[in-house]
Amino acid sequence: VLDKTGTITLGNRMAEEFIPIQNHPLDEIAKICLASSIFDETPEGKSIVKLAESLGAKLDFNPQTAEGIEFSAKTRMSGINLPNGVEIRKGAVDAIKGFVRSRNGQLTPELDVAYERVSKLGGTPLAVCQNDEIYGVIYLKDIIKPGIKERFAQMRKMGIKTVMLTGDKRLTDSVIAQEAGVDDF
Repeated sequence: VLDKTGTITLGNRMAEEFIPIQNHPLDEIAKICLASSIFDETPEGKSIVKLAESLGAKLDFNPQTAEGIEFSAKTRMSGINLPNGVEIRKGAVDAIKGFVRSRNGQLTPELDVAYERVSKLGGTPLAVCQNDEIYGVIYLKDIIKPGIKERFAQMRKMGIKTVMLTGDKRLTDSVIAQEAGVDDF
């Protein structure tokens, strides 16, 4: 029995793609993702900044005048408050939905489609919003440790069955389990 994060995977999810919704262009979501992650020192946050910058995103405000909002397990989101009153957040899709609804924003089925797409790829979807509008989804990809599938195959030959334990979503878990070659999850 093996834990997924840090045992089967490297434990650091990396930003793979930004998926715009509601007719927002890619450069616009990249700019919002950059702003939402500028104070995020986690490997995931740094990878979001790197992907946004690789797409040409630049800040149009001085970070020293902004308030960073740290991730908390309670809110399940993080982000930034700008001096002009703009609030930018990234986080769990349902948490961002609640944030947007609390500001009288409208939700769209496009968000759920992007969420499902990332989950089916075995990734972690994060929604990103500005004030009352969702701009898109960040696809965070779990990285399987190199050689792990071959090790599990060797264990199987010795009669050892592998089981992965994780607290992620079942759809995501099934993809990671298949990629890693575990017997059950």
